[in-house]
Amino acid sequence: MPQSKPDSRIALVLLDIDGVLTAGEGQPLDLALLATLAEMNRHARADPRRPAVTLCSGRPAPYVEVLQQGIDGHLPAIFENGAGLYVPQPYGFYPHPRLQGVGLLPQVRTAIERGLVDRGRAFIQPGKIYSLTLFATDPSQTRQLREWTVEALGPLADKVQLVYSTSCLNVLPPGVDKGQGASFLSERTRIPLQEMLAVGDSDVDLPLLDTVGHSAAPSNAEAGVRNSADFVADRPTGDAVREILIHYGLLE
Repeated sequence: MPQSKPDSRIALVLLDIDGVLTAGEGQPLDLALLATLAEMNRHARADPRRPAVTLCSGRPAPYVEVLQQGIDGHLPAIFENGAGLYVPQPYGFYPHPRLQGVGLLPQVRTAIERGLVDRGRAFIQPGKIYSLTLFATDPSQTRQLREWTVEALGPLADKVQLVYSTSCLNVLPPGVDKGQGASFLSERTRIPLQEMLAVGDSDVDLPLLDTVGHSAAPSNAEAGVRNSADFVADRPTGDAVREILIHYGLLE
């Protein structure tokens, strides 16, 4: 496949985790891919003209931190769908300055626990601070989670955002999305959004793909994401990441 010649330099690659860097929850890591990305980051530290790689995920901060270590990431990474940044050096975790509605999270959680968890319909992914992620107990009922959540929340449903990832439903405070997270990252690193390449696979990634200068998706991405991305790989997940990096001339 011929290499792409983008209109602007790509200084930073932002990868979603589930459905992009990995095949999803409970699936093995592609250790060879992590090693390739770590090598890219080592080259970027030695030569600022080379592109670095970081993460933009809905996962909680500790999980993002571990995978950043796996790719030897030296730049900040986005956790909880834009709610905050993990910064390796100097070490720290920073909420998005526009974060709102977090004070309602305990009420939202209680309503969801009563309406979904206690009834055996769903469980809450642990570890998050600013948002909630719901998994249907029966994965075939994932697309019913939104209806059940709206019913359980009542008037509180108007005070949160309900956005699907491939295998779960995200309950986000207002003003939070991956596009806002990318803007926060740009402010922190001084890397222009136009010089970022983002790779995502689900609805929650759309604000990110619309915010940066270059966007791509694996073949397993949802239809709306494939339609939005500048480039769609022929292959899924980790193999797609390799294909995308080659397409943009970032990997031989």
